[in-house]
Amino acid sequence: MNQMQANNIIQNSEPVRIGFIPLIDCAPFVIAQEKGFFLREGVDVVLSKEASWASVRDKVAFNLLDGAHMLASMPIAASLGIGTIKTAMQTSFTVSHNGNGITIGNALYEELQHYADSSVDIRTGAALKKLLDRRSDNAGPLRFAMVYPYSSHNYQLRDWLSRAGIDSDKDVRIVVVPPVKMLDNLRQGDIDGYCVGEPWNSLAVEQGIGHMLVTGYEIWGSTPEKVFGVNSVWAEQNQRVYLSIIRALEKACLWVDEPSNQTELLSILSHPDYLNCTLEQLVYGFSAIKPKGQFDWPMEAYQRFSGSEINKPLPSYALWIMAQMHRWHQLGDIHSLNDVAEQVYRQDLYYKALGLSEDKGVPDWYLSVEDESTWLDSVATGKIRLHPDGILNGFDK
Repeated sequence: MNQMQANNIIQNSEPVRIGFIPLIDCAPFVIAQEKGFFLREGVDVVLSKEASWASVRDKVAFNLLDGAHMLASMPIAASLGIGTIKTAMQTSFTVSHNGNGITIGNALYEELQHYADSSVDIRTGAALKKLLDRRSDNAGPLRFAMVYPYSSHNYQLRDWLSRAGIDSDKDVRIVVVPPVKMLDNLRQGDIDGYCVGEPWNSLAVEQGIGHMLVTGYEIWGSTPEKVFGVNSVWAEQNQRVYLSIIRALEKACLWVDEPSNQTELLSILSHPDYLNCTLEQLVYGFSAIKPKGQFDWPMEAYQRFSGSEINKPLPSYALWIMAQMHRWHQLGDIHSLNDVAEQVYRQDLYYKALGLSEDKGVPDWYLSVEDESTWLDSVATGKIRLHPDGILNGFDK
C-alpha cells in the first residue's frame, strides 16, 4: 500500500483508540505510532495513556477503547467474566515475552541469610520457608506485592512460594501495587518484596534498596507477557483494520529489538506523553547490561519483542493461564478449555494478517476429552508443568 492509498483509507475511517500502560513493554505501540507503522498500514491510531490495568480492561469492555496493550492473561479473564463483567476479548498478537523478576528488600534479605546454608536457599525460597516457620505470630505477615490479581506476576510469585512449601494465602500476604510504586513501597518498608517487570527489579538493585532473587524465566521459562487485546465484537466488525494493526505492530517489534535503534527508542519512550521518566530508568528494560547484584539475569530471561516464536498467539498458554486461575481459586466452571483457548488466542487471524500458511491439522496443544477433565487439577498439583525453557516447548509431566 502506498502513502496516497493509506491517506485515502484514513480519511474515510474512524480513528482506532488503543490504550497503553506506561511500562517499557508498551514500546511496540509507541514505536508503531511514532515511526509511522500504523499510518503506512492505513490506520489512524490514537494512543490513550491509562492509569491501571483495571481501567484498560473496563474501557475495552465498554467500547471506550477498541483495544489495548494488555497483560497476556487479561483477555482470558475478561472473556470468562473473572473479576469483571463478562466481555468477549481476544488477542491475535503477542507483544513480548519475559521481563519479570522477584525482588526483596534489604531487611528481609539480611534476615534470610541466617536461615540459608547457601545462596541457593535464598533463591529457591527455602530460607524464606525456614524463616516463616520460626516467625512469631505477633510479627505480622510478610507482605509481597504484584501488579494485578490476574497476571503472570501474581501466578509466578505464588508458584515460586509454593515450590518452597509456602502457602501464599496463609503464610504471607500478597497485595496489589502499581509497578511505578514498587520501589517507594519497598524503600519505606511497606512491602517486603515483589514480583514485577523490568526495570523495577534492576532499579532496586542499582539503588541499593533490594536484592533480586529469581527471574520469571527461571520459574516458567520463556512465556508471553503482554499482548494486543481487543474487544471481540470490534475485531469482527473491523477485521481489515485489526489485521492492519497486527502488521504494524509486527514491524514495530522488529524495530524495538534492533540494537542500533536503542538510543532513539529510549528517547521516544522517556517523553512525557509516554513513560515520562529518565533514560537511566529505562535502559535496564532493553539493554544487555544489568546492575550487578548477588544474582545476575540470565540472558534467556531478557525481554523479547520480535519473531514468530514471540509474536504468534499461543492457545497452549491460554490453557496454562486457566490452570493457574483454577489453582488459585479464581476460575469457575468452563464448558471447554479448548474452545476458550481457541476463541481468545486467535492464531488464525495472526496467520491471516501476515499472509502465512496455517496448519489445518489438530494442533499440538489441543486436549483430549479425557485430558480436559483432569488438566486443571494436574497443573494445580504439579503433575504437569511448563517445560523449563518455556511454553514453546510444551509441558512436562
